[in-house]
Amino acid sequence: MISLKALGFRQACGLATRHRLQPMLSPAACRRSTLQQQRVYSSDDQGKGLGGRVFETTSTQFDKDVLDSDVPTIVDFYAEWCQPCKMLGPVLSAAVEKDGRVNLAKINVDENLDLAGDYKVSSLPTVMAFRDGEPVAAFIGMRPPAAVATFVKDIAEGTEASGNQQS
Repeated sequence: MISLKALGFRQACGLATRHRLQPMLSPAACRRSTLQQQRVYSSDDQGKGLGGRVFETTSTQFDKDVLDSDVPTIVDFYAEWCQPCKMLGPVLSAAVEKDGRVNLAKINVDENLDLAGDYKVSSLPTVMAFRDGEPVAAFIGMRPPAAVATFVKDIAEGTEASGNQQS
């Protein structure tokens, strides 16, 4: 028998969810804790020349948070029910925080349908990078951590391939 205490909270959350151990560790508690563990900033902190930030934004804040930002910003269009989104989110967050030269804005498409429509998001996860208010690169679907880190590095250095890098 595996002790949940010995695993650490993040691993225990995954184990509890997979093996339906809700009485011991509920999925809601796991989601709350995972959000608290991420570096999440309010939208008031954005666009001020600071990189390495991960934050949620909405349709009403998108222009200020992403298009008007002084820092290249990667946008992760996701949904709570999307399993590949749940896998890609932490990988993107870690790559952005490690690099420190770009920001990551997370957009829940179920709550921001107009924004998803404006950027023609038809598959999830969709990741788009913006510089000076313009989209400069994108990809759709899960990518290996090394490919995500390279994508973040390329955006930070301005060396992304012209057009979209979609799979």
